[in-house]
Amino acid sequence: MAESGNGVSGGRFKAAPAVACLVCLAVVAACSGFGGPHLPGSVVLDRPAPEFEVQDRAGQVHRLSDFRGKVVLINFWATWCPPCLEEMPSMESLRKQMDETRLQIIALSVDGSWEPVDTFLKQKSFGFGIYSDFEQKVAELYGTHMVPETYIVDKQGVILCKVVGDRDWTEPSVVEYLKKLIAA
Repeated sequence: MAESGNGVSGGRFKAAPAVACLVCLAVVAACSGFGGPHLPGSVVLDRPAPEFEVQDRAGQVHRLSDFRGKVVLINFWATWCPPCLEEMPSMESLRKQMDETRLQIIALSVDGSWEPVDTFLKQKSFGFGIYSDFEQKVAELYGTHMVPETYIVDKQGVILCKVVGDRDWTEPSVVEYLKKLIAA
């Protein structure tokens, strides 16, 4: 995809970063106990999550099905989106609180290349997986129209929740919800 003048790759994320990030500020949660209505997308809650494969920084391919048996948070983010960057430390704190053999966080960057991701990761370090969705194929598959956006997938691979906007992933209600999913 061609680069736009603002450094954001084409596809669904052509809006100028300032406009895109203003939209990101609108937090709409779509889970039982998270409040708010479900926003329509191409994925359907309570249905199997669409399979995808992505690459990590080393070029290793990972598939969603590789994580079957774990609760999975699929997070779409970008380095040009301040709310995305603001929520990442809380995802890291969540990762540290939870049993990593039972919870997997998949952070899919919709940046245009690894360059801005690498620059960001030089300043911050996270123990969860950072993967590329630079052509927004997975974002399109899931109907993601803004970032950050997160899907919660249960151990059987069923989408239970769609969260649009940033979230403090260490809120007690969120942690309790995820612990219940892990224990189920």
